[in-house]
Amino acid sequence: MTVGPSLADPLAIFPPEIVLRILEFSSISALASLLAVSKSWHQFIDVTHQQAIYGAESKTTQPPGGSRDFTFLKDTSSVSKFFDDTSSWKDLCKRQTVLARNWAARRPVSHESVLQIGNDPVWRFRADFKRRFFISTSHAGGLNVTDMDSGRILWRLPSTFDRDEDAVRPHAHLEYQDGMAVFDREGDAVEVWLTGLDGTARGEFRRIAILDHNCQTRGFQLSYWTLCVVSSEGQGFVYDMTQCPPLLTTRLEIERGAVGHLDQCEDAVIYSIGAKGYYAYDKKSGAFLGALQPSSCTDKYHISSPPSLDASPSLDGPAERAPDGRPPPPSGTRRDVITPIEITKGPLPPPNDPEHVRHGEDEWGAGMLDGELFVGFSRAGRVFLCSDWRKALQDHSNLATHSSIIECESDGSTFDLGGWLSVRDHRLLFEIQDHVYVVALDNNNRLQDLDHPVRGSFAILTNSAPQLAVPVSYMTLCDDAIMTTYTQLQTLGWRQSTSNIPGSDSIPRRENPARIFPTKAIRIVSLAPDISSSKSGRDLESDSPIPKARSGPGQPTDQMWQSQAALLQLVSLLSDDPGEWEDREAGEEDEDDDGESET
Repeated sequence: MTVGPSLADPLAIFPPEIVLRILEFSSISALASLLAVSKSWHQFIDVTHQQAIYGAESKTTQPPGGSRDFTFLKDTSSVSKFFDDTSSWKDLCKRQTVLARNWAARRPVSHESVLQIGNDPVWRFRADFKRRFFISTSHAGGLNVTDMDSGRILWRLPSTFDRDEDAVRPHAHLEYQDGMAVFDREGDAVEVWLTGLDGTARGEFRRIAILDHNCQTRGFQLSYWTLCVVSSEGQGFVYDMTQCPPLLTTRLEIERGAVGHLDQCEDAVIYSIGAKGYYAYDKKSGAFLGALQPSSCTDKYHISSPPSLDASPSLDGPAERAPDGRPPPPSGTRRDVITPIEITKGPLPPPNDPEHVRHGEDEWGAGMLDGELFVGFSRAGRVFLCSDWRKALQDHSNLATHSSIIECESDGSTFDLGGWLSVRDHRLLFEIQDHVYVVALDNNNRLQDLDHPVRGSFAILTNSAPQLAVPVSYMTLCDDAIMTTYTQLQTLGWRQSTSNIPGSDSIPRRENPARIFPTKAIRIVSLAPDISSSKSGRDLESDSPIPKARSGPGQPTDQMWQSQAALLQLVSLLSDDPGEWEDREAGEEDEDDDGESET
């Protein structure tokens, strides 16, 4: 009888250097399978060479050039502190693997929380993950610094309505970078404030400069320690923010008609010029680099409106009150907060209404850079996707090669703020018609193979009830979460008679009359898996289930969390019409639009 050749164990016939080289190109799931082959493989991978294998850049995401330790994790944008206490390179590999797998799922497991700041609607907000606080402005004016984990307000500036010298105007735009806050004031100036100065408490800021301009300030953007300011009157300004006070380094002559949205990279700034598209300039010389004109793009896709979702919280388990008697924040996982969406080749069918915004000249608003990727957003619900904006600036053929348009169903009614965007880690975040969309791209920042997408795309509602719909005024993608402004009902006081309302047993009964009205809070949809009790080996296997979602920030001690389901049922008992608030907000935003700083 002939016996075939035996399969020798590679560990026995190859030098360790060769095996390590092979494992460098092996997938995470292959490593997990090898751990179960024999004790010798387990010893080789998980004991003898664990750091070399899991510390390789092919297995863990690290800064360019690699890292010797975990100090780079302090720069992660994790709401849930997902990477805190990382104990080894294998532990980091495990955390990054399960987090990436949840993001890529068609319907990611998520945990939702909503943080209300004070009694006024949030306008803009930024998160400082190193200092663990939010900084935000309001529709009503003022600025708040709020502890990210407790919800406690650490420090604040009053509204201009309070006639205080250090006051912040209503609808103030806010930019922030690593302890530096910039917001606009009445007139054509912006203020620069710093935290962490000698003699200041945690979260306390002090003003270091007022930057005046002799033209109407439409918008500004802070990153790379550079502040770029734009005017609709054909002027741009570039400041070096490492100097104190900030130093004006470049004054640009730009295309007139800038609408206020802009973004920058290390060497260039791109301004939105409305119907003309996006114009790019060199930050140092002020030279015009070229224009991105989305109207020239012919490669089109579309997204149909997702099915309606139940926006009211659905909690797992009974709600237990905090020691002070207040309800705790929502807990447990919610799969219904996210709904998958499908991207289809070709444009949307043309609308029958001849007055529909899609029949007119489209107006382009928010635009954002992420490396070589540029994304823009229009009134007609179009998203312009350019995977290499530098090449696209060269000529129309390059624009066509590197660009696509995604069309979504929109009547243009939510574009009054110019739209909003976030771009991060091969994903786009934008809002159209009461939904926030997360569209996943491939590794080259192009639309994925529609038949075999590697990453899931999905949508989330922007409000707790359709009648409360107000456009999102800020949104961002984090390492482990999606954060946006969120319209919900706020309650001050309660009606005593609530016995006829289902679920009213959880509502505290007080003698003073109820005041319930819509407001805007910070919504955090956490996608961080809970890996505290999971098996490390199985977590690395591609077919293993995703652990349940991990909670975001802790309980706010100064704010009251409420069940939206109960509040919506109370609306019918009140005399105020939520629609009136929506009309008032729209009116205020229209009045403010001429001087609104948008980015």
